[in-house]
Amino acid sequence: MQKENFNQLVQSAREADLLSYFQKSGYHIDRHGDNYYVKEIRGLCIKQDKNQWYNHYTNTGRTNNSIDCLTLVLGRSFNQAVYELTGKDVSNMRSSDYPKKQAPQYTSPPRPPKTEKENKVLKMPEQAPNMRQMFAYFCQTRKIPAQIVEELVHAKLLYQSQNTFNTVINGVPKTFQNANAIFVHRNEKGEAVGGEIQGCNSFKRYKRVVAGTGESAFMFTPFPAKDGKPKRAYIFESAIDLMSFYTFCDKRKLTGAVFVSMAGVKPTVPKKLQEQGVQIISCVDNDDAGRKFEEENNFERSESVKGYLDYKGFKDWNELLVFKSENPNANIMEKSPAPQEQKNDKPNFFSRRK
Repeated sequence: MQKENFNQLVQSAREADLLSYFQKSGYHIDRHGDNYYVKEIRGLCIKQDKNQWYNHYTNTGRTNNSIDCLTLVLGRSFNQAVYELTGKDVSNMRSSDYPKKQAPQYTSPPRPPKTEKENKVLKMPEQAPNMRQMFAYFCQTRKIPAQIVEELVHAKLLYQSQNTFNTVINGVPKTFQNANAIFVHRNEKGEAVGGEIQGCNSFKRYKRVVAGTGESAFMFTPFPAKDGKPKRAYIFESAIDLMSFYTFCDKRKLTGAVFVSMAGVKPTVPKKLQEQGVQIISCVDNDDAGRKFEEENNFERSESVKGYLDYKGFKDWNELLVFKSENPNANIMEKSPAPQEQKNDKPNFFSRRK
């Protein structure tokens, strides 16, 4: 085949309707507005009008490149991806750009992978005999008040895990222990259904979700409404930002409020709450990814949130909390007006990011 014809076939595969591919292949699709989520592939979102895909768990995505979705998300080879998207075999075509590889194995659309419940069994990390490292990390490094950490511990939403591992350094056996904070995901029955892992090492960041965690999230309701149903939800990218925000809150105004950590920018749980009539208030990071997340999911960022975070130039709530701890005389709780409302003759004390 001529190179020109080969490249035309590749381009057709790139532009193939990705949503139709997953629907015809037997996957289950969950629609939220203009976004389509593939239930069997956690975090995969498709926008059909732009033929755009994005994986919230790997932070990868493309526009009008269906081949990359199959190779990067499903693990297909290049030739296999082209075949599944176009029905044409390119394994016998030569090109200096795409050398010949293994021939496709499928003659029909592939069966979808097993669901998360079938693939993984939840295994919560074992609890450590004490929580000293966790408290030290949160209180000293992250500047979160001890009483807030204790509140989550007493609610059985937080504990410290501890792992012991052996190694050999310069021929000498060594034993090390590392501690992590486990934020427990619980369902309506109070059962543990997943978890968010936060490392307690001040010099090396470590964030994961517990193996076997499905489409759940860390949720904290400090003062439930009388009917037990949440009225509004504040959503965050991490449990640490959630705790930091809670530090600044007027507890008298939190009846019926639920705090949600998505462990990233994954809208599944907030969308479900929204469908139940819960008001969603976005408190995600003050950056491009946060703005894109809000725009794509129609989540609003209140003026109050903007006044305490965005207009002061802070990226997230823990950055604001650490700044307040290091600058105790700063009046954090005085909302900054929108930039166009600020007077030029008064310096913006919070304009410089930490």
